Amino acid sequence: MTILAWIVRLALGLVGLATMGLCGLALAAPFHWILALFGAWDRLIIVFGIVGLGAFWLGKWRVMTVLQGVALLALLFFNVRVPTDYSPLFPKKSDPSREFVMAWANIHDNRLALKSLASLPEVKKARAIGLGEVPAFSNLQELFPAVDQPESTIPSKETWGVETLGCRVVLPDGELSVSKGRNFGLKARCDGFTLFVLHLQNPTRGRGEGLGIRNLELGVLGETVAKEPGPVLVMGDFNTTPSALPFYRLLKAANLNRVACGGPNAGTWRPIYWSGTTMDRIPGIRVTIDHILVRDLEVQACHVGPDIGSDHFPLIVTLTQPN
Repeated sequence: MTILAWIVRLALGLVGLATMGLCGLALAAPFHWILALFGAWDRLIIVFGIVGLGAFWLGKWRVMTVLQGVALLALLFFNVRVPTDYSPLFPKKSDPSREFVMAWANIHDNRLALKSLASLPEVKKARAIGLGEVPAFSNLQELFPAVDQPESTIPSKETWGVETLGCRVVLPDGELSVSKGRNFGLKARCDGFTLFVLHLQNPTRGRGEGLGIRNLELGVLGETVAKEPGPVLVMGDFNTTPSALPFYRLLKAANLNRVACGGPNAGTWRPIYWSGTTMDRIPGIRVTIDHILVRDLEVQACHVGPDIGSDHFPLIVTLTQPN
């Protein structure tokens, strides 16, 4: 074998090792708080992993090819096992009177983002809206006049800024809480189904504390939703990706399906410092941590909305309202 061939083989091996390292970090992410954020890119890492698999194969690193293949199969298992509803590409025409459009957005205490959200045409058609991290003293009734607001709506300290419009709110009573003074969500009654709107703990806060609290919140949410009879919709910032084990346990415990808004790889969050840069335009680089989950509800359409100036992108879902 010539020196050039050895150099090529070595280069391919290094490419494979780099992608194998990414796969390993993604697989370890659900079990360690430092890696919790990194693991959010697990679906993009699958793409890198396939590149590394090809590099190992071409470089004739047979043992490493097998190990890389096992890592990829494990990542695929964690992603594919999640019960997911994919909105039809060509939804059937239904009775307009039974269409129920809803929107979710984490505003991240950004008043301009809140105004930008309110100006979106699809949000103006929404009959119910869920919001996270709403700035204090925001006049939601003025911003969303088309949404039925049966009660006074003021950003709540009890839920750390989680709000909903268009459905009758059941005041937080500690049911959605794992620590004193913090309700991570609220429950509301809509026409024909129950709505949960929430914002879970950031898993990267503290030295493992954030991840532990978030996992507890997912467990409490699963128990609460499981006890709720009839159709249910859950929306919010879960601060977890679809492949995380605690998220999977939530879906199984409450008999929920995740709605793939915008397809299997459409992300909903990006670091603030990426805003307006070329990073925003790289396919798959955004992270999917905002979710819409349903039980016994027919989803006509769901997509990720445009950039509103927050670090999160809104979700717009259209349901067929239950009889």
